[in-house]
Amino acid sequence: MRLRTMGRRGERGLTLIEVLVSFFILFVVTLAVLQLLSMAYLVNLGALTRTELTYKAQQVVEMIRLQRYRFGGLLETPSALELNCCPVGINSSMTIANGDSAYVSNNCDQFWGPARANLIDASARYSLNYTIDVSSSVTVRAIPLTTGANQYLGPAAGKVVVYVAQLH
Repeated sequence: MRLRTMGRRGERGLTLIEVLVSFFILFVVTLAVLQLLSMAYLVNLGALTRTELTYKAQQVVEMIRLQRYRFGGLLETPSALELNCCPVGINSSMTIANGDSAYVSNNCDQFWGPARANLIDASARYSLNYTIDVSSSVTVRAIPLTTGANQYLGPAAGKVVVYVAQLH
């Protein structure tokens, strides 16, 4: 019996304090990893917003280039809808926005909507406007909506894209 107790005195186990310290270290490391994951999510959300807005701005520029090619070379005669909703001359500007009163009253949703250019639909979360200056460069601003049901959330709401292209 005495041999059995002598053998256990030489053994060393984990004390409650050592277990609590290891749990605390594990907890701190886990919190750091979770913080990294949430930051990565926010960065990816911002990148997704910028990518979507840049793509829509590029589509506006391509539509303007197409319209200038079609009507500048007199390949076709523009319709009243095309003249009102996509002016392409020097010092022209247009606001393409979901819910904008001028946009709806001019029936520009028929031109810029899903049936034609496919840039704006009922669930659009952005507003687009463009300006063509004297040097034939077009500046497109893609602005996220900050009100309504269809809006970007978080830091992505402040991501305005300004896209500038040269027209020839």
